Amino acid sequence: MLTTTLMACGNKDTSELKYLKDFKADRFVTVGDYKNVEVELAQPEVTDEYLDQYIEYILMNNPISTPVTGRPAQLGDVANIDYEGKLDGVAFEGGTAKGTDLSLGSGRFIDGFEDGVVGMEIGETKDLELTFPDPYDNNPDLAGKAVIFTVTLNSLSEQEIPELTDAYVADLGMEECKTAEDYRNYIYEGLLEQETERFEQEKLNETIVKLEEEAEFKAAPEGMVNRMSDTLIANISSYAQVYGMDIGDYVAAVYGGNAEEYETTLREQASLMAQRYIMLAAIAEKEGISVTDEELEEKLSEEAEGYGYTTEEYTEGMDKEAYREYLLVEKVMDYLGENVTVNSEAVQGEDAAQ
Repeated sequence: MLTTTLMACGNKDTSELKYLKDFKADRFVTVGDYKNVEVELAQPEVTDEYLDQYIEYILMNNPISTPVTGRPAQLGDVANIDYEGKLDGVAFEGGTAKGTDLSLGSGRFIDGFEDGVVGMEIGETKDLELTFPDPYDNNPDLAGKAVIFTVTLNSLSEQEIPELTDAYVADLGMEECKTAEDYRNYIYEGLLEQETERFEQEKLNETIVKLEEEAEFKAAPEGMVNRMSDTLIANISSYAQVYGMDIGDYVAAVYGGNAEEYETTLREQASLMAQRYIMLAAIAEKEGISVTDEELEEKLSEEAEGYGYTTEEYTEGMDKEAYREYLLVEKVMDYLGENVTVNSEAVQGEDAAQ
């Protein structure tokens, strides 16, 4: 939660003030010295140790597969199998598959299944008499039930973690990389780009926090808070459905608070969001930053084309004025990012002291 100074806004009715265009932002906020913000933040960096660990992670997750013949299945092999599970002689849902790769010893299947495959010969079919654990969350109807899996072993292979060599890189067929050193540099540049993006975002976050701490806020217009609250509820409802959760439980998990009082929680978030928009709009007013109708339409047209829609199709039902506000906020954030001072020496000094 951000530290802000909240002040009453008199008895004026602000329920009709829904958008930034409806009022002057400086009616509701007094901003601090936004031109001389300094944040303490370490510069983006990719150490040799982190680079080595990341490359090792990539290699481990891209093993080389070598076919195995002439011996039975062993722990550590990848077995390609067909299987059918039956309960009281009847195949049950989710218990049948063909051509499944199973790493023996991974614990991916229920107890006894992988051990039962160990020792099988390629082409062999075998019945495994097993019992599902109790409880069994994946399918409670099978919890504690005795079943029979009929398993056929189609093939075996061994997985070997490759070494980063020129030959390995050549086999990748990457135009950018011909040698192991090329590959290391390629991964380094990608990681540095990620770190730089994280640095820029953290820089903006720290800047906004400082500005909000220094600003003096009056209560945001009721109309704007209502609008943002309605939008939040609609969006969060969609997210909750995607995760198969009740909206109250989802809000409590993401924002905290009581699930039964999720509307109150979201309204508090909407109020904070409105205050932030108003603060940034006040800076925009002082710096002459705006989003023209032409800029708005051009941006919407670009996005529509990117998604394969006409502008009319893409913007149907869209709140264009709310989107204009979003673009304005992005512009002001860019302005702040260009003007904030980053003090990395202070962070380095703290690290050295530790």
